Amino acid sequence: MGQVSRLRVAALATLASFSFISVMAVAPPPAAAASTTLADRVIADAMTHLNAPYVWGADGPYAFDCSGLVFRVFADNGLAAMLDYSHSAYTDYEIFLRRGLASRTGGQPGDLVIYGGGAHVGIYLGGGRVISALVEGVKVTGVYALTTPFTAFLHTGLDGRAAPDASLASYVKPVARNVRITRVAANLRSAPRITSTRLAVLDPDVRLIVLRSAHDSLGRLWDEVRTPTGKVGWTANWLLTT
Repeated sequence: MGQVSRLRVAALATLASFSFISVMAVAPPPAAAASTTLADRVIADAMTHLNAPYVWGADGPYAFDCSGLVFRVFADNGLAAMLDYSHSAYTDYEIFLRRGLASRTGGQPGDLVIYGGGAHVGIYLGGGRVISALVEGVKVTGVYALTTPFTAFLHTGLDGRAAPDASLASYVKPVARNVRITRVAANLRSAPRITSTRLAVLDPDVRLIVLRSAHDSLGRLWDEVRTPTGKVGWTANWLLTT
């Protein structure tokens, strides 16, 4: 190979190396995976229900009451057990009080916000804002903007917890709840038998969540239910309808 040819090959090799090094130098680094917390997912889910209408006792998918919105969002994100499967603002408040996780300060995104000692509940978005189901529908308001006085933040700890991969089958799993409605006035009892203590009398058309079922000594079916106010007891299955 002549001197000119050798110089040409060397020059081309140098140019190729320079081009590769230049491209490598200016190429952006791989994008870091976005960090998603459980609070992010809960809040994003809650915001999909913005402006949905208010219906007492409803927990979606198209209408909600205040505790129904909280339950549905938490249940659809695999977190219903954190609420003990409650559909009651009063019960939510009691649960977190017992755990020592209620306070008037230190609210973090994904926490719950309680008003009126348990009369109303919403989900804290951060920045002094809360989303909740009001009579006007699901709205975002300031924490202190409601006429019902602010009571406490219920600290869920979701803001510091990384969300699992959404592709995991065990993650988003709506809770299948067995819902029944009283056909007539029905007694709520302490055990599945007619001689047990009467805890309350339920009006007709009360929406109940069935927790489990059992038969009495005569083979009659009873359901352990949770009422809209969070009271738990047994009622006769034959007095309920879907």
